[in-house]
Amino acid sequence: MPSAHSALVSALCTSIGFRSGIDSDIFILAVCFFFVTIRDALGVRRASGIQAKKLNEIGKTLEEKKIFSYQQIKEVLGHTPLEVIVGCLLGFFIGLAFSVL
Repeated sequence: MPSAHSALVSALCTSIGFRSGIDSDIFILAVCFFFVTIRDALGVRRASGIQAKKLNEIGKTLEEKKIFSYQQIKEVLGHTPLEVIVGCLLGFFIGLAFSVL
């Protein structure tokens, strides 16, 4: 259920924040990496998955009308916001646990 990508970058940011401090350059880089990954999980992948679904519907309709042969494309829908939030929380607590222990 949770997003593994979100959990990974969240754990990375948390552990770097504990080890190097939140005012370090590497932490700022990790936070930027975190936002890029979250944006990809929520926006880009989801939008391309919705587009692929619509293209498959159009292709199926055209194939049923015998206009041309259509091969289905892969529909990767990305993550829902809840999956990303749960992944971020899970990653935060895992990073916290490994940093404290």
